[in-house]
Amino acid sequence: MAFEIGSLYGSSGLRVSRGAGALVAAMLVSRWNFNPADRHWIDLGIALISSYTLLRQLWHPRMYGRFMSWGLAMISALYAGGFLGFAVLLRSLPNGFVWVALALTVTWAFDTSSYMIGTVFGRRGFMTHISPQKTWEGFGGGICAAIAVVAMFCPLLDYDWWLIAPIGLLCSLAAQAGDLVASMLKRDTGQKDSGRIIPGHGGMLDRVDSLLFVCPAVFVFASFVT
Repeated sequence: MAFEIGSLYGSSGLRVSRGAGALVAAMLVSRWNFNPADRHWIDLGIALISSYTLLRQLWHPRMYGRFMSWGLAMISALYAGGFLGFAVLLRSLPNGFVWVALALTVTWAFDTSSYMIGTVFGRRGFMTHISPQKTWEGFGGGICAAIAVVAMFCPLLDYDWWLIAPIGLLCSLAAQAGDLVASMLKRDTGQKDSGRIIPGHGGMLDRVDSLLFVCPAVFVFASFVT
């Protein structure tokens, strides 16, 4: 995903260190698989790669955009790897497998329902300056689907029934935010899809943009109730 973001902005004329961004993103995710005492080696690697990528800009002959190119690579790494790392943290909690399954299922249900209901019943535009096809009807349908999914997971998790609606609403807001941010990136660069890695479906960012925001939201909630 970090590589795809670098490619998106590269198509608009900016030279982005896509490989460095992808490597830092992978390290940001993988660091949570190590014990706290061993994470300093991953952090050191992140610091070295970030520093090298920045210093390398000194040798580029162009007179503008050097710091921006480095910054885009690092921001794409933080956006993709930093947010996705919460899925690993979520798995480490008590009932972590169920929490991860909830995050995945509620994201899929929200995206699918909001698209289908918005396509059939959508009349009033929602954030159309970012994504022209978004509608309030689709957003409402996605919220209902997310709440229904959370209710299905209620027997598997140790939380009160009255929290079903707040969790569903929280996940819906996070999923919608993730989708809109990805749409903003593509609109900024004039691209329809983030990539072509999945034929007919676009890139990885197109598939998991909502999940990037849902995982942190579910982790924050799960941390309070577990």
